[in-house]
Amino acid sequence: MRHLKFITALSILVSAPAITAQTPADTLSIVKDIEQSENITLILPAGITDCLAPKGNSHSRTENADETSALSATAASSRANTRVGYRVQVFDDNNVMSAKHDAQSRRQQLEARFPEFRTYVQFNSPYWKVKVGDFRTRSEADAAMAAIRSAFPSFASQLRVVRDRINP
Repeated sequence: MRHLKFITALSILVSAPAITAQTPADTLSIVKDIEQSENITLILPAGITDCLAPKGNSHSRTENADETSALSATAASSRANTRVGYRVQVFDDNNVMSAKHDAQSRRQQLEARFPEFRTYVQFNSPYWKVKVGDFRTRSEADAAMAAIRSAFPSFASQLRVVRDRINP
């Protein structure tokens, strides 16, 4: 019986590093897939991609460092092309099972009814959000929110004007 406990404990200790070594690379892959999706913005805390990089050999660390710096450069260039303004937030939810689908559905409804407004789906863990427009003034955003409220009364409980970085 003692041997069985020892073998079980040893197998757990041996397999644990393999499990943790695979998780960050898989997570980094998921992050890249989300970032490459159209109309989805992924907001990551500073340095999180460094934490997700595998701790394996130096070759893989170099490749991931290049990919990480490319992701950071893309984020920095997109931030440089924006300014502070307003958007109308029409959806936010953290339901693991349905939030992504609901966000995409709401985006499609808004794009069909209001093609003049750009819509943005954002994932800021754990929330999926849908925001509309690039408004320079609060009054422009309020007018858009009123139009959305009259077109979609069922969205009224989640409608709000938020300060955000907008595209010029």
